[in-house]
Amino acid sequence: MHAGLDTQNYVGERSFQSIPMTHMTGERVCALMPLARGQTLVPRPIYNKKTFARDLSMTRCNNVVATASFFLSAVKKGVIGPTALANVMRPASGGEPVTKSAVYKIDKWLKENGCKVRFSLGGGASEEGGVTLVTYFMNEQTKTNETGLPLEPHVHVRLVDDNGNIVTENEVLANLQATSPAAADRYLNNPEATAARWFVDEEGTKWGVTGDIAVRHEDGSYNILGRASDSYVNEKGERVYLFMIEYSLDENDPILEWEISAFKNDKGGHDVVGQIILERGCTTPKSELIEFFCEKYKLNAIKFYTEFELGEVTSKRDYILLAHDYEGYYMPCDKENLYFVNYSEDGTMTRQIVSKREVDNT
Repeated sequence: MHAGLDTQNYVGERSFQSIPMTHMTGERVCALMPLARGQTLVPRPIYNKKTFARDLSMTRCNNVVATASFFLSAVKKGVIGPTALANVMRPASGGEPVTKSAVYKIDKWLKENGCKVRFSLGGGASEEGGVTLVTYFMNEQTKTNETGLPLEPHVHVRLVDDNGNIVTENEVLANLQATSPAAADRYLNNPEATAARWFVDEEGTKWGVTGDIAVRHEDGSYNILGRASDSYVNEKGERVYLFMIEYSLDENDPILEWEISAFKNDKGGHDVVGQIILERGCTTPKSELIEFFCEKYKLNAIKFYTEFELGEVTSKRDYILLAHDYEGYYMPCDKENLYFVNYSEDGTMTRQIVSKREVDNT
């Protein structure tokens, strides 16, 4: 995850162990690699994003790898102090895509707390053996993550379309497959899942089907954009990737985090909804935000959250829960009212007219 940085790892450097060693990233990237380089692990308190920023500051650690939700939780709480993170030399994230707007907010928060190094994030796939497929860093001028670096040696990936044809063009969204000498080859005692995830091609190479959508850049780097499942097929038979809407988030809008989901509607199509955590201190009436966000991002409905629930194993945002959170949405109605909407798995919907004043007072 630190490719491209000055990785002179000094004996005695302190690494904040925010990810448990019960799965690959915590074991290899956050524990074994630092220990092999003579560093010291500071393993407290694991998976507590509510105290993450304060703990990182108090332990005076030099390096940290945490999921993006940890950093964004810290952003929401605000600045600790102008020198709170002065010791941090490698603030990194991995395991889940982050919008450009969120990366900008995290990087700004780090700088305000005294960190002199820019935020970085990496992406990988366990199917190819657990090394980093792509690492990208904030570009100083554009504030985007378009400075990806090429693959690590002996890792091979390819992009294929939905029909399995290899995609050779650059900057084209396609399905990511990966392999390496250290590649995994099965799910334990689960032949059906194994058959869906791995296959051997005509040349005898075993490929892992990562389930990710990625693009390849001209310099040979890959950018993992999101999951193939984070999409729906519209009335024209076209696949719409919801993460592309997420990446379009304007950094000037008062949204700290958001997820875009698509629910079946009663017209036989899909409603695209925004699941939103607002920035701290946002005072704009919710009714105004609902209408503004729906118009700007072509959304059908909005639901506001205080925070997103995290998965127990990975501590990433619980995407599955959000993808099935059908109740409690608002959509534009008229000058004085909004619709309160509940969805369902089969497309059955209920709508109730509520006044904007009532929504703003909740």
